Formats: sequence, structure tokens, C-alpha cells
Amino acid sequence: MRRLKSWTGAVFAAVYALAFIALYVDYARRSGTWFADLPLSLAALPFTLVMRTLNGGSFDFGGSMTGRVIAAGLFGSALAYLAGLIIETVMRAIARLALHSRA
Repeated sequence: MRRLKSWTGAVFAAVYALAFIALYVDYARRSGTWFADLPLSLAALPFTLVMRTLNGGSFDFGGSMTGRVIAAGLFGSALAYLAGLIIETVMRAIARLALHSRA
């Protein structure tokens, strides 16, 4: 379980979550205008693509769909955490190799 803890991943997930919340607030402010949820939909693109694949090609996403917005935010944060975990693991391995090659 220790291998799944990552400060880099936590920071990436927090930054993504904050950005997603900011985009949702922006959507709520501009709700009812043309393309109001476009930035939010772009931020939720990984979630939308996965759900389209799982649903067989059809999945609708918009800022007014609260459950899907929450799910997209959580999915994106988890994806950002995994990216940070992978980056941190690779950097630790490189540092470990560099330190052992000196000894």
C-alpha cells in the first residue's frame, strides 16, 4: 500500500480538482449562454471518452448534469493522481539508479 502513496499525485489531483471546480463555477455564471459549458466539457473529455467507449458510442455530457459533472471531476482527479504517481515512481527510480551508480 505504501507504493500507492504519492505527494506528486496528490498535488496533481488537487490542482485538477480546483481547476474543475473553477470551470464549473464559470459555467454556472454563464449558464444559458451559447457554449457556456465548453471549457467544462473539454476538461471532462477523458471521462466522456471512457464513458462513450463503455456505452457503445453514445454519451451525453453537459454542465447541467450534476451527477455526471461530479463523476467527471472525480475521474479526472483520479487520472491526475495516477499520472503524478507514475511520474514520481519513475523519478525515484532514476534517482536511485544515479545514486547507486556513484557508489
